[in-house]
Amino acid sequence: MSRPFPMLSTEDPADAPALVAALVSFDQAVQALIEQDPDRHGRFSRAYVTAIFRACLLPPEPGAGVPRGRPDPEIAQALKRWIQEQLLRHPGEGDDHRLTAARRAAHGFWLQSMACPIDDDGQPRAARLLEGLLALTRPA
Repeated sequence: MSRPFPMLSTEDPADAPALVAALVSFDQAVQALIEQDPDRHGRFSRAYVTAIFRACLLPPEPGAGVPRGRPDPEIAQALKRWIQEQLLRHPGEGDDHRLTAARRAAHGFWLQSMACPIDDDGQPRAARLLEGLLALTRPA
């Protein structure tokens, strides 16, 4: 899986297939993690957080480098719609403030990694952050 939701322009028709592929790849990664998780409480949020971190901690892809800046607003809307659909499939996760905090922090981690990719020095801090966010997805 590549970095989630790459910086693509929804105004450029050439980017449409890449966006669809990124969304499908991310969804598949999340669904696989959900299927592997025996604990129902927070399952979607745990999978979402884990998939974001795994993708963001991948070595940089060769080529032009990691895009910088903000995601396209339509991509952000596509992600929002996808999350809302997932929350309908996983009742109670949208109402739990700890699960919401974990998902939003992971989303912030993704955005931060777009602006400044995680290097080897940042890997241990990222691992500790992931551990803390996953703790939020467990029953209190």
